Amino acid sequence: MRFFTYETRIKRDAKRLKKSLARHGYDLRHVGCLDLMARLHGFSRFTEWKSAVWDGPLSAFDEDADDAVVEARFQHQERVMTEAGFTDIAGAVLDEVNPTGRHKQPLHSGDEFADDASSASGLD
Repeated sequence: MRFFTYETRIKRDAKRLKKSLARHGYDLRHVGCLDLMARLHGFSRFTEWKSAVWDGPLSAFDEDADDAVVEARFQHQERVMTEAGFTDIAGAVLDEVNPTGRHKQPLHSGDEFADDASSASGLD
């Protein structure tokens, strides 16, 4: 299952992933976070995501998808986090980063994240 989205979103979510992992005591380089984010979206690494992203239409966010699709995404993302060695924090990190959802939770007070529909004007 692949989730197609804007490059600005996946890069921003990789930064959120890095911050979330750091909050839980893990240090992963930005390139590793980009690759992990691509895996959470159904690709083997960021370079594959980058070359394939425009081959299909943009995917619906979790809030707009049916329950079966959302459950399949969640199971895939849990599996990816486990394979990456983050079993103990997978649920918390996925809740914070929300890779396939529209709404983002602040990682700390003062963070502001716009809805992707209003912030997706620039295509990188």
